Amino acid sequence: MFNTINYISLYILLSLTTSFDFIRYVCKKRGDNLLKRYVLIFLLILHTIAVFAEPENSDRNKLLPALNPKTESSMLADSIMKEVINNAEKYQHILSKYEAEIYIKGRTEILKQNFLMCFAHHLFPVNRRNKDMIFEMVSHSQFNAPKTFQHNFQAIQGNSIPNNKKQQEVLSFLNFNIYSSTIYNEGIITPMTKQAFRFYSFDLESVSDTSGIKIYKIRFMPKLWSQKLICGDLYIRDKSWIIDEVDVNGRFNFAEFNLIMTFGHDYRRFILPEKANLYLRYHVLGNAIATSYHTSFKYKAVEWVEEDNESKKWKSLDLTGYYKLSSDTVPIITDSTFWNKERDIPLTEEEQSLYRIASLNDGQKTDTANITKYLKLTETLTNTMSMDYKTTRLKYSGIFNPFQLGYSGHNGITYRQRLRFSKTFDKDRQLRFRPDVGFVFKRKEVFFGVTGDWEYLPEKKGALSISIGNGNQSYSSAIMKEINEQLKDSTFNFDNLNLEYLRHYYGEIRNNIELFNGFQLWAGLSYHRRIPVRKKSSIINPGEEVEEIINENYHDFTPVIGFSYTPRQYYWMDGYRKEYLYSYYPTISVEFARAIPGVGKSSGDYGRIEADIHQSISLGLARKINYHISGGMYLNPKSIYFADFRYFSRHQFPESWGDEFGGVFNQLRGFWFNASDKYVQGHLMYESPFILSQLFKKRTSKYILSERFYFSQLWTPVLPSHTEVGYGFGNHIFNVAAFAGFDRWKYQNIGVKFAFELFQ
Repeated sequence: MFNTINYISLYILLSLTTSFDFIRYVCKKRGDNLLKRYVLIFLLILHTIAVFAEPENSDRNKLLPALNPKTESSMLADSIMKEVINNAEKYQHILSKYEAEIYIKGRTEILKQNFLMCFAHHLFPVNRRNKDMIFEMVSHSQFNAPKTFQHNFQAIQGNSIPNNKKQQEVLSFLNFNIYSSTIYNEGIITPMTKQAFRFYSFDLESVSDTSGIKIYKIRFMPKLWSQKLICGDLYIRDKSWIIDEVDVNGRFNFAEFNLIMTFGHDYRRFILPEKANLYLRYHVLGNAIATSYHTSFKYKAVEWVEEDNESKKWKSLDLTGYYKLSSDTVPIITDSTFWNKERDIPLTEEEQSLYRIASLNDGQKTDTANITKYLKLTETLTNTMSMDYKTTRLKYSGIFNPFQLGYSGHNGITYRQRLRFSKTFDKDRQLRFRPDVGFVFKRKEVFFGVTGDWEYLPEKKGALSISIGNGNQSYSSAIMKEINEQLKDSTFNFDNLNLEYLRHYYGEIRNNIELFNGFQLWAGLSYHRRIPVRKKSSIINPGEEVEEIINENYHDFTPVIGFSYTPRQYYWMDGYRKEYLYSYYPTISVEFARAIPGVGKSSGDYGRIEADIHQSISLGLARKINYHISGGMYLNPKSIYFADFRYFSRHQFPESWGDEFGGVFNQLRGFWFNASDKYVQGHLMYESPFILSQLFKKRTSKYILSERFYFSQLWTPVLPSHTEVGYGFGNHIFNVAAFAGFDRWKYQNIGVKFAFELFQ
């Protein structure tokens, strides 16, 4: 009864929402394509709500039954797992490299679909033109510690040839170390961690004998309900305490997965899989797609780490040899003799019949082509569009793409448009063009920026950039001085004033170069123009001096020089291009700017200096702490200046979960960013899969991928103390956070930020 009422309620909610006037207006003015796009967003939200509201006795929750108090079998299982976990600590990093030939057989069936399937390829790999797809691949693969994978496909065949995204699907699940405490880029916490007994319960299911070796079957179940945890069975060899087989179930991104992997009995390859079977099920918005993979491994070379030397070795910072998928020129081989040799098990009769299915008739092909053409037009307008042709790449957010929407308390709804164009030349030199435009509805302001980069020395991160754009409407130091004088005996405060006096436009040219690993130097020239808004001041009787100030134009010519340094910066080389990876040390940045009068109409005569230090510290098990500390001041001002700092500025648009979502103030009113000639700020962000979600109902918490706690503190002469605390959570669809602001430790306001992660 509960389940019926639940879904009837959701249907009523959908009916009411789709009857809104704006939906009807969109239907008439924009066509069905845009309506489908907005319905997709709404159904994604309803899908999440439906999952959260799922009854306790649903089939989905039967996968993880309620835990019983400890029994004799669970205590025995705990003692076995302690031995396994102790071994896992050394086995986690024991593999140095291997080389193998991998055979992969895959099949994907579209079990259920609706009109939203036209957007499905953005959420997961699927071929909409073939409802029952079968294919085989052979890959020559290499691994180099710590996280280096290279896959070069040697042959492929099928009733449909899988694209690059489909080829990556199986490899992304197979590339993990079973003895690691986390897998899939810390996306999942395994039972191999030292804290396993905090997250998992273990039970001895059975004991068997294989070739004279006693095998323990240990079932592990999560104590907490989260996508970060998995469940399943471990088959443990007696006395050696190594894993013979693993059968795990979990959820990653949009897929529910089951992975069964068996390991070799040869002591030289006991850590490496021999065979693997992967089952994926995507179930989103009424669409159901089932995918299965069978994989076998033939190892040609295996090398182990020399333990005594490794602990003392000063590791190289060059980690070139990243995960790579090379499949642009994979030969399609249909020779049955070749594939019979590669297969470790023959095709079933059903699989053979799929290869014999005739292609669609000509009329159906024409219809399919027309439908595909229509869908591509729809996607151009409403989806993020990517195009690659040889050395040219184009990415566009889509003019009616609702996933570019965001929301924050101060700015209200925001909408952005982004275009990314790049052209690659010899030695990986690259020309990039990056225009952005966005609209802030609450303030009715348009923000734009256009940047062009010429990366002339990619191995040294050498790049010349030119950019133009606009910034926050602001006010000068002279206006601030006059206002402060009037406010001494006034009942007004900043909250009663509208101080957006001058529009800000800028142009900048900057050069960046790496002098040595981790140390980058930049220098540039910028020209700023500030034009009065030319509207009446909202200050009652501002006075002649203020009226004169707000009706003047201001120009600044400002050379700038700065550097950043990250000790022990790990990197890899993508061809000639150097890309930074991570460091266990903080990044320190310093920048100095000096306004020079008399260049053009420039009248600015002042100096500005800022410094920043920030770091992301991994705590293991998908937990980390980020901190930002920075400060700045204006030096010896001999003219009117505008307090526009580099590291202390207003953000107009909510950032995605992967960006510096915790390095800014979210509840600080915009005028405070320009109200003082000096500042000191600090930000702290703690991220973990388990902060408050443990207090939620299990049907809710298991769909929260990660949570964040924020703490920020600001000091300026005019605002001695501004404090913010916040909490947020996110998944692969969206992130949301709430922040409370305190002025001198007195509560002031609270606000929410929301941004889509999907299609970003």
